[in-house]
Amino acid sequence: MWTGDWWHTVQDLLPEGTTVAPVIISTDKTQLMQFSGNKSAYPVYLTLGNIPHALRRKPSQQACILIAYLLVSKTVGEELTKKQKSSRIQQLFHDSMHIVLEPLKQPGKKGMEVVFGDGRVHMVHPILACYVTDYPEQCLVGEEVEGGVHRGRQ
Repeated sequence: MWTGDWWHTVQDLLPEGTTVAPVIISTDKTQLMQFSGNKSAYPVYLTLGNIPHALRRKPSQQACILIAYLLVSKTVGEELTKKQKSSRIQQLFHDSMHIVLEPLKQPGKKGMEVVFGDGRVHMVHPILACYVTDYPEQCLVGEEVEGGVHRGRQ
């Protein structure tokens, strides 16, 4: 990630002596109850772009942490049309992610003191750099087209 233009552009905007900590968020819809089939969740994971890719992707390295479970019930809005239900789920997802990511806003702007592995304290700006997910969640987040049908909010 540190070879990309984004990192250098953001780093150049920060005060001298501080560093960016690119935050990477990922989700993947998960079925919670195999037999009832009516409950699913979006576990939300967080890792940092400063951690080398080879370490980030290995669960044994514990470089990725679970920060939230966003629950979705298939029975939500049973009285709604399919389009209304989809819109409501999208809105719920967006509102939930807003709450989950809210704690990053102030430290991203003002910075926060972090003790590094060498024992020294550094000023770090955790800034959301990317969101990693599969195609259905991309549609949910970006309000794109899935299967040829637009799924945007009303």
